[in-house]
Amino acid sequence: MYDLTKPMRERIILLLAWLLTMNLHMGATITDRETMVSLSITDGLAGETVNRVMIDHSGLVWIATNNGVNVYNGKQLTTFDLKDKDHTTVTVKDLCETSNHDIYAATDAGLFVMHMGSNKFKRILPEVDKPECLLAVSDTLYIGGRQGIQLFAGGKFKQKNVGVSGKGLDNVVRQYVKGSDGLIYFLSRYDLNSYDPKTDHIQRLGVKFSLPDRCAPQQFCLTDSCIFTGTKQEGLFMYDRRTKQTTRIKEVGYVVTSVGKSADGYITVSTDGSGAFLINPSDGSIEERYNTNSKETSRLPTNAVYCFLRDENGINWFGFVRYGLAYMPHNSQLFKPYGWKDFTMLGTNVRTLCMRGTEGVIGTQDGFWFVDSTAKKSRYFSSDEMGGGHIVNTIAWFEGKYYVGTFDGGLCVFDPKTQSISRQTIAPQLSHASIGDIKAGPDGRLWIGSSDGLFIVDSNGKVLHYTEQNSPIISGIILSITLDEEKNAWMTGASGISLYSAVSGEIAEANWPEDFFHRVPYMLGAVGHDSLIYMRTGPQVFFTNPSMTRYGELPLPISLSDKWCRSMVDDRNRHLWLASERGLFCFNYEMDEMMQLGSGEGLLGSLISEITIDKDNLLWVATSSGLFTADPKTLEQWKHKTNYTVRLYNIRRGSDFLSIGKEMRVNEEKKIHLGWDIRSEVLHAEAILTDYASQRGRLYEYRIGKGKWKMIKDGEPVEIRRLWLGMHRLEIRLAGADGTTSVYKIVVYPTLWAIIKLLLLLTAILLFWLWNKYRKNTHVLLSERDEIEDALIEVEEQQQQLEENEQTSSDQKYQKVKIDDAECAGIVKRMKQYLEKDKVYTNADLKMKDLADVLHLSPSKLSQVFNRYLNENYYEFINRYRLNEFKQLIEAGEYKRYTITALSEKCGFKKSNFFSTFRKVEGMTPAEYLKKKGIKL
Repeated sequence: MYDLTKPMRERIILLLAWLLTMNLHMGATITDRETMVSLSITDGLAGETVNRVMIDHSGLVWIATNNGVNVYNGKQLTTFDLKDKDHTTVTVKDLCETSNHDIYAATDAGLFVMHMGSNKFKRILPEVDKPECLLAVSDTLYIGGRQGIQLFAGGKFKQKNVGVSGKGLDNVVRQYVKGSDGLIYFLSRYDLNSYDPKTDHIQRLGVKFSLPDRCAPQQFCLTDSCIFTGTKQEGLFMYDRRTKQTTRIKEVGYVVTSVGKSADGYITVSTDGSGAFLINPSDGSIEERYNTNSKETSRLPTNAVYCFLRDENGINWFGFVRYGLAYMPHNSQLFKPYGWKDFTMLGTNVRTLCMRGTEGVIGTQDGFWFVDSTAKKSRYFSSDEMGGGHIVNTIAWFEGKYYVGTFDGGLCVFDPKTQSISRQTIAPQLSHASIGDIKAGPDGRLWIGSSDGLFIVDSNGKVLHYTEQNSPIISGIILSITLDEEKNAWMTGASGISLYSAVSGEIAEANWPEDFFHRVPYMLGAVGHDSLIYMRTGPQVFFTNPSMTRYGELPLPISLSDKWCRSMVDDRNRHLWLASERGLFCFNYEMDEMMQLGSGEGLLGSLISEITIDKDNLLWVATSSGLFTADPKTLEQWKHKTNYTVRLYNIRRGSDFLSIGKEMRVNEEKKIHLGWDIRSEVLHAEAILTDYASQRGRLYEYRIGKGKWKMIKDGEPVEIRRLWLGMHRLEIRLAGADGTTSVYKIVVYPTLWAIIKLLLLLTAILLFWLWNKYRKNTHVLLSERDEIEDALIEVEEQQQQLEENEQTSSDQKYQKVKIDDAECAGIVKRMKQYLEKDKVYTNADLKMKDLADVLHLSPSKLSQVFNRYLNENYYEFINRYRLNEFKQLIEAGEYKRYTITALSEKCGFKKSNFFSTFRKVEGMTPAEYLKKKGIKL
């Protein structure tokens, strides 16, 4: 018996735990195919019963219920309450849209309308009583009920009787249909009629439906050759207009609730009790049944169906009695489920595949299928037939046989010629080991990675077995084998990479670069362009060339969080295809372009197990919901051209959400207004592609102008902030799919408050400019004044000195004056007494000669007193008295009664020398003096 060492046993246990976790995860998604999406009151539906479904011009779905109206964008329901005069919500029977995008509703309380951009329905035309059906042709509205034909267009209302009396059942209009000939066809009580809008003429067509007695037609549909008519008691009838024969389509139930025609030409029929039907219009055969017993993708929650609409994109919408609404999510079928008419892999948890042209083996969660699409043959082989193995991990073609490796049952060999399975004879260990990978090498050898190491088998049956005990393999658990273009083998396991060298023919002690990724565990490898080897593990992708001179990690433009999805492939046409828990991604080599593909494109299943591209460049994807194929060229074309564009919803400007009416107008006009006040309002909005596919995991991207694309997940908001005034361009699309791009204009305008603040700012700037200009001018004037004053003072002093000199010179001619200090002191005392007694200094005309005369002195002698004893001239002495007088008047509050100039004159100053004297004596201007004293003039 082969002896396992303890480290190897531990690693095998680790491998088994990893594989088991992976397979348990995959097993949980075995039934994760897209099934019917149901909307009920708990989801926000207005009423539990849906009477009609309508698709408007923008792709939004309008739902008429027994308790109001809903609009649905594929993710969010918005409710509109239509109330009667008693404020009770009414039952809505039909909906339609006119060419100006107004939505009309026929209710049991009359006719309602919601104008484009409005937030609610309002009742109009009170003369319309309990309308039952509507038809919009351009801007003309046709209203049907018990009042005959009623027309409303251009604000004008008109009514025409259908029956003889205009009363009773013979005046009932049950349904309108616009014919290809421009006529309006409608059902009356027992006949089909036409109305010519040009001539205003009604004609009974006299069609004999051959219906049972007292069985009136309720719903109808026209084709070129037939009229399909539904009744409430006897089911559906097909009237052949050429043979005049009527045939009852027996498979359809008795109570027909709606009959219509889909965009792809089929007849849609709903019944109350038998479900819904898709009927071939040429022979009346049933193409598809939808009821509680149908297959999973067509199964309804109830057979009580009130309406059935198949829209232009092939989506089936069902309205139920008490069960709300259901629809099958959109599938563009870019990816086709593998199979043919009597066989399909859809719904099977596919793990791996090995296709050789039209023949191949497909491994599943439980056994495998042998298929031949040319011969249209398939055969399933169970785990018992395989010898006990269940989960197929890997398959390889080698010397005319398929080698099938399983997780839990070792290796078996399938011979397609004999359609037989045999147990392997390579090595005993491979009978029960977990097989991680099998590769047929270009050297004619078979490589098998397992929980018991590496096995290499040549064409002669010789086997080489490498384990941790006999080789440098760092892990005996081999999960992946990648054979590069130089015939080296890169083997990955729980502990990293081991390398088989084609040169030495052995597993080598590789000379790994210091920062290489060889110690990263659980990687799966693939060979790419330019001889590159890729290693994928969870959210990371590494690459290297065979010589390890060029290596690193790919800078993926998105952050992947998946653990178990590792498969990837290089299509050698400048694209890498990478599996993820978010679907399938396609990147260009530069990693600056990306395309996401999922259920909306037909790729069902929440987990992708394997991706491969065959020799015909066909892409094969194995998922938990089946095996799918696609042409990469078709996918590239879809990327640039689709039938859908992204729209915004939950739009918020600043803190305020837009109303539903404004939101619709934004999407109609593709224009958003943002207020600006120093900075723009912040715009938040969510994005959705209205194809009514599953939104789970979708990625969107947006940009302003020609800026860099910013990626967001479904449910995350677009966020625009800090825009300048003016017009900006917002582009938003499904990630990488430029064909889905919508372009919005963002107009940033100043708010009223911003305009007021701007005007205030401009006013302040203007005032500051004027003040600054005035200050500068005043400074110049003051400087000039000071210069003039200084010049005047200098002239005045020179004049005074000249007068004194002249007086002295004159006196000296007649006598020589002699005076001592004692005499000077006496003269000064008498002079101060005279000046202070009557404040004679306040006399502006007081001269030194006048003072000398009062003191009985000669002017020359008095001049000597000033110059020799007081060391100042007469004017300085007198002005000091005047200055003190000015200060006393200021302290007494006289500044409140007089101006500064008036006060100075009151003190004896002349206007010419007051300011210069004050500045000379006090060292400041009068204004500065007052400010120092805290006095404000």
